[in-house]
Amino acid sequence: MQFAETRPFCPCGHRIPLDAGRHFSWWRRRGVMGALLVALLVGVAHAETLIVYGSDRFPPISYLKAGKADGIFPRILQRLQAETGDTYDIRLVPWARVIRMASAGEGAAANISWNSERAEIYDYSVPLYLSEVVLVVRKGNAFPFETLQDLKGKVIGLGLGSSYGDAVDEAIAQGVFAVDRDADQQSRMLKLLAGRVDAVFVGSGRDGVRYMLEAEPELKGRIDQFAVLPKAVRSDPLHLVYLKTAGKKPAIERLNKAFLRLKARGAFNDLLVRP
Repeated sequence: MQFAETRPFCPCGHRIPLDAGRHFSWWRRRGVMGALLVALLVGVAHAETLIVYGSDRFPPISYLKAGKADGIFPRILQRLQAETGDTYDIRLVPWARVIRMASAGEGAAANISWNSERAEIYDYSVPLYLSEVVLVVRKGNAFPFETLQDLKGKVIGLGLGSSYGDAVDEAIAQGVFAVDRDADQQSRMLKLLAGRVDAVFVGSGRDGVRYMLEAEPELKGRIDQFAVLPKAVRSDPLHLVYLKTAGKKPAIERLNKAFLRLKARGAFNDLLVRP
């Protein structure tokens, strides 16, 4: 016995073609491909070339090597490019200029600390690197240090335009210690040897002190004349920031998401332990 072929009816009373499933599958595939294309085009539309300023003398975090940007921060940003779709035009200059350009909305500032005053005018990324602010003294001139009050009456060498957090800024404002500011860490170390300051803040940690002394011709042969105090001034998360009025928050959000994804996969492990 043979049965007549039957076809289902749609609610309107019309028969549905037997190959309707194949047509539906074809249209569904086209829809998925279209959605992927739209997503790709949207990503391309959002991609930007972003100018990022950083310090040219802040090893191992950022510095110039044979005239080109090098260090932990430039490498992190270079790896993030493929993930965000953005291009980071990294320009390493003296720190005072970094702050000047960022505050004028001419670009982002990299490897910058958080403080409440800056947070009012800048959009911050997630912390991209955790450094330490350490105290360096002349060998033989070490002193007990546990809190900022232990610096009372001393002259401390600091970076021009630098902030080491609200607690340090407040101690300076209250006159707990005097400051002598200059453009780079190397100049501060030479002042320390000359006895013009009692100690120097170095924001790139113990590894940064060693890297700087070994890399600087004027200091390389005098490494044994310096000592780092056992206790750090503070742990210092470093960020990338844009002036709020620059309208770059979407770019920062892309960077944040990409950084957290790559960090979870261990993509920065070799950089985060690099001396």
